Amino acid sequence: MDPLVHPVPAEPPPFYLFVRRLVLWIVTHLFRVTVTGLENIPAPPFIIAANHRAWYDPAFIIPFFPASPVVYTMAKRETVFNRAWKRRLLPLVGVFPISPNKGQLDEQGLRTVYQVLERGGVMLMFPEGRYSRGRALRPLREGIGHFALEAGVPISPVAVTGTDSLRPFKRIEVAIGPPILPDLPAWWELSRRVTGMVDRVRTAITTALTRRGRG
Repeated sequence: MDPLVHPVPAEPPPFYLFVRRLVLWIVTHLFRVTVTGLENIPAPPFIIAANHRAWYDPAFIIPFFPASPVVYTMAKRETVFNRAWKRRLLPLVGVFPISPNKGQLDEQGLRTVYQVLERGGVMLMFPEGRYSRGRALRPLREGIGHFALEAGVPISPVAVTGTDSLRPFKRIEVAIGPPILPDLPAWWELSRRVTGMVDRVRTAITTALTRRGRG
């Protein structure tokens, strides 16, 4: 069975567009959101790599990327897809279930990520693997480097500050960095290329976080 509810990411369904507009209205009216670097968004397909401070981070990222194609995210099957209404609703907004083991995606999750990218969609991923909750950027997992290299797609680095705790009209800053292309030398061993991609993502996010912190 095709795990994607939207087989053509370039044609978002009305419900996805409605939820996206609703979330955009909420975050821009309840908070003081500043977004920079929109000109850096690459042509799809691509991967968004962002730091992760809280479960609602996607609400401050997805609405500021183009409405088409669909931006997909993943969530743990055991803790997020644990209610019938969630299993019906979440796939409609681009969320699919995974069952990670020791930080690694399950086989279906891996297939779905490549399927999204092959069909021209966008994947939002948090390579830290868990919340940093306002602390320094955690070590990044190498999976995002494998996905970018094997699918041949760029990574769009995003740094979000201010979401570790929310209150009305709080300032939230979202910085989108220049895309990181999978253009490392082909003669490098795969492990070296993966490490190189991950290091570039870490540097891009850390630089943006440091710059925002000074600001």
